[in-house]
Amino acid sequence: MIKTETQIERDFYSFVKNSDLGKAIRGKVYRPEMRPTDATTEDLIVKFLAGLDEQVQTGVVIFNLYVPDIPYTDGRMVPDRKRIGELQELILSFVETAGGTEYWLSTDATPT
Repeated sequence: MIKTETQIERDFYSFVKNSDLGKAIRGKVYRPEMRPTDATTEDLIVKFLAGLDEQVQTGVVIFNLYVPDIPYTDGRMVPDRKRIGELQELILSFVETAGGTEYWLSTDATPT
């Protein structure tokens, strides 16, 4: 069955939200354009970017991860690399197990 962009995005939003990855996010999991513009929380946005309708449907889903900076010893705010690393590992685990879904997943790049 061919799925629409909206159906695929909704599927992945639900899969992620109910996965170990979604449960680990300290803020919320959002669909595109739903994260508040003034948000300062740790959040994850799940967005369907593009797809091709062929015998096997293919597409690109993007995970945009937001992790608040933390204060450094001199008072500067710096990326929370430890937390980012933990969440990147959960993203890779989600992809490797396909989140327990009907989809076949792979990465096109290392999470950054």
